[in-house]
Amino acid sequence: MTTSPTPAARTKVLLVDDHDLIRKGLRHAFERDRQFEVVGEAATAAEGVRQAGALQPDVVIMDLRLPDGSGLEATRALRKSSASMGIVVLTMYAGDDQLFGALEAGASAFVPKTAPAVEVVAAARHAASSPSAFT
Repeated sequence: MTTSPTPAARTKVLLVDDHDLIRKGLRHAFERDRQFEVVGEAATAAEGVRQAGALQPDVVIMDLRLPDGSGLEATRALRKSSASMGIVVLTMYAGDDQLFGALEAGASAFVPKTAPAVEVVAAARHAASSPSAFT
């Protein structure tokens, strides 16, 4: 009897963005990379924090501005609950205030929404392997 090797564990990703089109595009980008598995999506900060607690993703992609609050506050809550979870802040507002806010909130990476999808995937790869090292 032969057994096949166990496949490597995939990196679980949770997408938090209030725009359905952005979530669908990110899902597509992550699903093209066999290292990742999108385990959930949320359109609000509260739902993102709740799903992160329930799903225990390796990485959360967090929009900065959400209809019910700040992605930075959600990032702080996620970082407080888990030091090992990677958190990538994704935003249209990529100024110094947002960048330093993300760093202070405990994000692992900061990516503007103008970046190509491959950069978001690369940031998630970094966040999964080094959640406390900001890039």
